[in-house]
Amino acid sequence: MAEEAKKNGVVAVLTQLAHSGHAWVQFGTLVLIGLTGLGNWVATWESADRNKDEIEISRKVAWEGQEKVKDEVRRQVADIHKWMIEATEEFHKGNADSAANRRTLNQLMREDLEAFERRQVQALENQNQMMKSDAQLLNDTHQIVKRLEDLKRQDQLRGAPP
Repeated sequence: MAEEAKKNGVVAVLTQLAHSGHAWVQFGTLVLIGLTGLGNWVATWESADRNKDEIEISRKVAWEGQEKVKDEVRRQVADIHKWMIEATEEFHKGNADSAANRRTLNQLMREDLEAFERRQVQALENQNQMMKSDAQLLNDTHQIVKRLEDLKRQDQLRGAPP
């Protein structure tokens, strides 16, 4: 049935026109076939140009997408570098702060130790002074007792009762 449709369709009409005895009909058929071929050729080239344009647009979109991804990666890498620099600076600042705190604590400890030492030296000097005073008192008391004993012995030598 498909073959019958072809026979009764376009192919049959073209075949009948090509076998026509009239020269103008054959020439018209030839012109129509040429125009159809030319139309197909133009449509193919137009389609090719359209495909080229679409391919170029696709390439451009792909390139722009790649550039956006590259820009995003560059931005993220720059953010990471910035964060690392800030973290390093903060770390070093923390070290500097720690060193300053350590110096301050050392200075405070030194001052406290020096103040303690001064207080202890003063306390020892006071004790030495008290011991000198006590020694002087003991010496004076010893002299008084010794003198009393000498006086008592002299009284006894003179014959006084004990």
